[in-house]
Amino acid sequence: MKVGIIGSGNIGGNLGVHLAQAGHSVYFSSRHPEQLTSLVEQAGSNAQAGTPEEAADYGEVVVLSIPYKAIEETAGSLKEKLKGKTVIDTCNPYPERDGDMAKKIREDETMRETEYTVQKLPNSDVVKAFNTIYFENLRDKAFRRGEDRLAIPLAGNDPDARNVVAGMISDIGFAPVDLGDMAHSAPMEVDKELYNKVMKPGEMLNTIKYLD
Repeated sequence: MKVGIIGSGNIGGNLGVHLAQAGHSVYFSSRHPEQLTSLVEQAGSNAQAGTPEEAADYGEVVVLSIPYKAIEETAGSLKEKLKGKTVIDTCNPYPERDGDMAKKIREDETMRETEYTVQKLPNSDVVKAFNTIYFENLRDKAFRRGEDRLAIPLAGNDPDARNVVAGMISDIGFAPVDLGDMAHSAPMEVDKELYNKVMKPGEMLNTIKYLD
């Protein structure tokens, strides 16, 4: 599968490396693609790098891994290129970095954090995933098998898009745990029950069951 990475930092970069090593074709991007040479070399022959616009064009699935405050601007410039595509939203709102808009989103009990991204990309199939895992665990604990796999939760309004993302999670040696539509993504949000927690699939499923 062709995967575009918009934002090739700790999460996007490590995720892209794993996906390339798993056999996917990965297009890393940043505003300074010349700085991504070492990342492409690490990912191997299945990877290349360029601009966010090129990554959005390239990917059948596109990973959005940017500061939360940049979602509106990025979506505004790329929404036509992302139309009809599955977009993996790894972004979290941190007021200390993203300012008042992140604070308002965190305090708004009527809207889930990724529903903000859904609003900005209404013609894409947005799936929330990879926002709960610490980047060192993503980097160092991939490609495990069976009961040794760590769980990665996901949520999204389109079941087919969730299935695609779940398959990608499995491809890189983690265990997908599907929470359902975006309204059920609350445990994945910053400082909530699944955020930055190292769990096996059974532990995560039990946590979700307890919350229900």
